[in-house]
Amino acid sequence: MNKSIAPFFYPNSICIVGASTKEKSIGYEILNSIISYGYMGKIFPVNPKAESVLKYKCYHSIEEITEQIDLAVIVVPKKFVEESIDELLNKNIKSILLITAGFREIGKEGEELEARIVEKVKAAGARLVGPNCMGVINSLDTVKLNATFVAEKPEKGVSGFFSQSGALGAAVLNSLRETDIRFAHFISAGNKADITENDILKFWLEDENIKILTFYLESFENGLEFTKLFKESKNEKPVIILKAGRTKSGMKAASSHTGALSNDDRIIKALFQQFGIIRADTLNEMFNTVKGFEHFPVPKGNRIAVVTNAGGPAILAVDKLEERGLVLAEITKNTKSKLREIVHPEGSINNPIDLLPGAAHKVYQKVNELALEDDNVDAVVSIFVEPVMVNPFEVIEAVNSIHSDKPIYQVCMPLPEFWSEYEKKSEKRIPIFRQPEDPAEIISNILHYEKTKHKKYNIFVKAASPKDKISESTFLDQTKVTELCRFYDIPIVEDRIFTIDELEQFNNFEFPLVLKGLHKKVIHKSELNAVKLGIKSNSRLLSAAREMLNNFSKSGFELKKFLVQPFIKSKFELLLGGLRDLSFGPVVMFGTGGKYVEVLDDISMKSAFLTESDIDEMINSTKIGKILNGVRGETSTDLSRVKVLLKSASRMLIENEDILEFDFNPVIVSEDGLLHVVDVRIKLN
Repeated sequence: MNKSIAPFFYPNSICIVGASTKEKSIGYEILNSIISYGYMGKIFPVNPKAESVLKYKCYHSIEEITEQIDLAVIVVPKKFVEESIDELLNKNIKSILLITAGFREIGKEGEELEARIVEKVKAAGARLVGPNCMGVINSLDTVKLNATFVAEKPEKGVSGFFSQSGALGAAVLNSLRETDIRFAHFISAGNKADITENDILKFWLEDENIKILTFYLESFENGLEFTKLFKESKNEKPVIILKAGRTKSGMKAASSHTGALSNDDRIIKALFQQFGIIRADTLNEMFNTVKGFEHFPVPKGNRIAVVTNAGGPAILAVDKLEERGLVLAEITKNTKSKLREIVHPEGSINNPIDLLPGAAHKVYQKVNELALEDDNVDAVVSIFVEPVMVNPFEVIEAVNSIHSDKPIYQVCMPLPEFWSEYEKKSEKRIPIFRQPEDPAEIISNILHYEKTKHKKYNIFVKAASPKDKISESTFLDQTKVTELCRFYDIPIVEDRIFTIDELEQFNNFEFPLVLKGLHKKVIHKSELNAVKLGIKSNSRLLSAAREMLNNFSKSGFELKKFLVQPFIKSKFELLLGGLRDLSFGPVVMFGTGGKYVEVLDDISMKSAFLTESDIDEMINSTKIGKILNGVRGETSTDLSRVKVLLKSASRMLIENEDILEFDFNPVIVSEDGLLHVVDVRIKLN
């Protein structure tokens, strides 16, 4: 366990710098929370003007405390923060929780103060959570720490919850009685000036008390570092992330097809999928998924039976099942014959199994038992909408009493008073869900984790010394593009660069050929009619070149160079691209190529640190991949060359850190199955 992080969750002693005697002040409420929650360690309030606070002796300065302090909580006004930090560091206190706000989040002055404090903390070998945060919680009986200013008292659970937003963390804590969310650890990170999600991820993966990890994030401090643990196959616990800010474009002015098709959210989605990280769309989904892991058996597959007494909610449930890649189980004839003996004659024994509104608790119990016994069923979703003639508590408890190694996810839509009755009287208090869509989200998230948790990243791409350090700026010269591609065995076509004068004087062309106008600021050549295919004569070649000169001139560009290539008849056109994301590092892209690439938007993305299975998934998840595999009786294309190209391009991106983006578009698949990279664009950092 990381010794620098442990004191934030497992302190034997804690001092509150800025403890107050004034009720409703943060200094008073945090101390009150620590005491009332039952903290098991020693407490040292610090206030220069008070003799005692909440019956605890109050120290007038940090220096007065003679005993060991494991964790210091700072709630003093901003103008006293730096002085307090200095005193704590002088006393060799290594763990500081800075609640006070007014730093980077308010502008330059606060940013400078925050930077100065962090520099001091790091120089002293200490660690800091915050500033501008809400605190930490450890609900375990041996610690019982609630160093926040929220009134709720969390019940003990097995998950950790990291919130970048203090306000959102407070909202979750304030709803605990209603939502029945429980966790072992909670931390509000605030400005993430020192301790970030990366530190907490590593700590919780090693902490035996934490079984499930949840994060609310608005940004990643270092996405490459965050995903490193997953590349190293250390994802032995479910990690669930609610990532806000989904619509922000990752690159304001895209300089390639790859850049235009990439944004922060698309990259995050792709990498989460690749590394087995569960992405939740809402708080409800995140914490429901925690309940799914904590309280239910893991489904063996994606075949679901739906039991219901109401059509509408069942339809919503089925829609969500299909949306999340789950399927309605095919109920066996044997099960149907047994169901016919129980289900109302006007009900349905097909899936969804409709019991009609009058079905009471014994019917619900027996039908769910039969569904679970069916070999074609991996999990059951049982939906109950309360009618006036059936007691919801009896129905829910009857289904809860079923013993099975398959999960039953109950959805209950009752009158409001049911929930308090269930909380007080239920024998097992198994989580009950409120929306018919909830179980599908839970099941699909669990299956996603189960599919990837044993994935071994025997990464064939290893960072090594590149051939030569690239030292150019903006875009790599075409001659060096060709040299770099050949070094990495990328099948770039033979080409030659000419000026207009050289074109007019050269008479040894082999026709047919392709002529392209080259200009670093022109991304889409076709927009200036700067690609001419199938040229069969010198006269047509020169005519095409002069036409391009005219087109470029009209658009304000001076065209000086032309690229001449052999004409290759295309069967398919592919896109292979890559970019160096500012947070997550090298990312590669595969899909349908050509001039309509952005319109078709048929791509798959992954971290460039690929495994063989990643490459298969990249290809097979695209429409062009399915076409390459053979459709409508066509012969499939040998994909081994595509896979080799993906490996080579990934290695090129990883090993050459100066490459910001690259585009191979199109990569032509010819009738003989060979690959020809006919257009390459490499942008440098």
